[in-house]
Amino acid sequence: MTWFALATAEIDGHARAALRLADGSLTAPAALATRTVRDLLDDWDAALPLLAELAENGGSTVPPDTPLLTPVRYPDTLLAVGANYAGHLREMGLTVRRWDPMPFFHRPPRTCLVGPGDTVRIPDATRQFDWECELAVVLGRRLRRATRAEARTAIAGYTIGLDLSCRDLIRVEDDLGIDLARGKAQDTMAPCGPVVVPARFVPDDGDLRISLSVNDRPMMDASTREMLYPVDELLAEISRYTTLVPGDIVFTGSPAGSAAEHGGCWLRPGDRIDATITGIPALTVTMREN
Repeated sequence: MTWFALATAEIDGHARAALRLADGSLTAPAALATRTVRDLLDDWDAALPLLAELAENGGSTVPPDTPLLTPVRYPDTLLAVGANYAGHLREMGLTVRRWDPMPFFHRPPRTCLVGPGDTVRIPDATRQFDWECELAVVLGRRLRRATRAEARTAIAGYTIGLDLSCRDLIRVEDDLGIDLARGKAQDTMAPCGPVVVPARFVPDDGDLRISLSVNDRPMMDASTREMLYPVDELLAEISRYTTLVPGDIVFTGSPAGSAAEHGGCWLRPGDRIDATITGIPALTVTMREN
């Protein structure tokens, strides 16, 4: 099968489903003119062979400077898993172990999610704006109380997620001691993209390289082999409590390499993040003032 990935492109003022081909070109076939990526994920088993045929046949390309949006613009649910990488636990001074229960939390998706480009607004109240780079899983089937095998077959594809964090707003001086809404779920703090690569082109999500640089300075370099909860297990675990549906996105945890480990070089307006994961085109975003 010819390699392709799903994108959401802004064409003539409209968000349209498009295909990124192996040579980096972007095509918007007429057959997708009225479809969104979410539409395709809602009937993924039928959509996949259609997309494969469109990729094989090619078609007219769109200009290379066509803006890309986050590929799944309106998921029902965006979740993030915490404490899932050995290296990240070590850098936070925590014991490396599988936490029971596995921690995960919901994020408001329509305001958090943005795509590549000059898209991230640094919140006014933070002085410690940090990065985390994560393998993001996109669902193509409904999951409820799923087995690991069922969870595996429900994966439509993969993309890159940046779980941006206001470190100084997460811990608060009250009885709860933590505020994930202000710390991790403000507007534009979950860049995701630039495309969704179908699962068939990512043969082993347990052995992918994750890297991140800020202004060309390497900050993160790790492997998904460090995951304490593999992808299929964490999806099955989440489905015990939250029904997942096509189009939902799960950020699967971040490895080590946060700003504190690099001398506290917190993100500032104008800083550029380049994030890569094996087999997925790079995600590049730039910080700007709120």
